[in-house]
Amino acid sequence: MTSTNDAADKTVYCETIEEAIERNRPRIPDVRERLEKAGVKYVLSCWIDLHGIPKTKPVPMSDFEVLCLGGGPQFAVHSVSYVPDLSPADSDQIMVPDLDAVYVCPWDNSMAVIFADLFWEGVPYNVCPRQALKRAVSETRSAGYVGYAGIEPEFIVMRYDENGQPVKAIDDDPASGVRPRRQAFGYDVEYSFDSMPFLKDMMDILEDLGWNLHDVVAEGAYSQFELDFHYTHLVEMADRLVFLRILLKEVAKKHDMFITFMPKPT
Repeated sequence: MTSTNDAADKTVYCETIEEAIERNRPRIPDVRERLEKAGVKYVLSCWIDLHGIPKTKPVPMSDFEVLCLGGGPQFAVHSVSYVPDLSPADSDQIMVPDLDAVYVCPWDNSMAVIFADLFWEGVPYNVCPRQALKRAVSETRSAGYVGYAGIEPEFIVMRYDENGQPVKAIDDDPASGVRPRRQAFGYDVEYSFDSMPFLKDMMDILEDLGWNLHDVVAEGAYSQFELDFHYTHLVEMADRLVFLRILLKEVAKKHDMFITFMPKPT
């Protein structure tokens, strides 16, 4: 995917599953070659449920073409959409990967995430969040408008203490005999230095992805950070945000920490 703000929006809203499959067909060899050169062995074709949670069924690279042609994993529609009127008797949803949304996982190059669109009974599933956004982009484009988004995601870095309790990973507690807390964590140079072992890994990955990271902010709460990105097209930025949330959690694990996006976890 391109990282330049003025590049053409590659969002395509397919009216039928056949259209989506035929759009993928000629592109499969090039994408597969790129993934294999990167060392990818497993593909996680992801879609987003109505709670904003990414879901997947991993497949081996040997099944990549089948996946891209709509023959990959299917999902019981009642179990993933939480629509009360649906039941196990209803037909399954089919996901079709979007080959403009391919991300090799920087923390493990044997895996790649490809964002997918959900279809049900041959047409876009009307409560698939990604399909809804693509449909809106298509309609606004027809009216002569182009949409962009810039994001400032915030998160808190946590760890487990010696008692197995979650605590903020980058914090000073005067009761523990360490330096006194300052009035605010925000913009603090010393706390930023303390955070750099984790932040360096994260920033290096984001730079390699070409996502135009503008800066990293030590926010007002202890162990809270904000990432500021330059804008890009709507669907691309939405995909990046979902992948970023996965990425941050994986990087934190390598430092014996974990990430929460709760505004006030403790």
